Amino acid sequence: MVSDKIAVIGDRDTVTGLRMVGATQHFMPKSPEETRSKLLEYFRDPKMGLIIITEPLAKMVEDTILELSEAPVPVILLIPDRYGSTGEYETILKELIRRAVGIEIRI
Repeated sequence: MVSDKIAVIGDRDTVTGLRMVGATQHFMPKSPEETRSKLLEYFRDPKMGLIIITEPLAKMVEDTILELSEAPVPVILLIPDRYGSTGEYETILKELIRRAVGIEIRI
């Protein structure tokens, strides 16, 4: 099965920029519920290979991202928005490592 779709969930600037470089699906949520719903929709698409979500939106649905990240595909990638990194990527990455390895690792 080919996982060739790329989706982006973020603010208008981020979505616009990533659409210009090949994101095939996009969404600009107005609430955490919309973010979670669209994330789950994209995740269930068998052709989805990569879901890009901005850190501020990821913070609102962190529990869902941690749960979904247990599957190898699609990959969920957190990126900073136009205001820069919030550090949320590190928080979620540390939790995923802790789950996989069983101990907390400093990064």
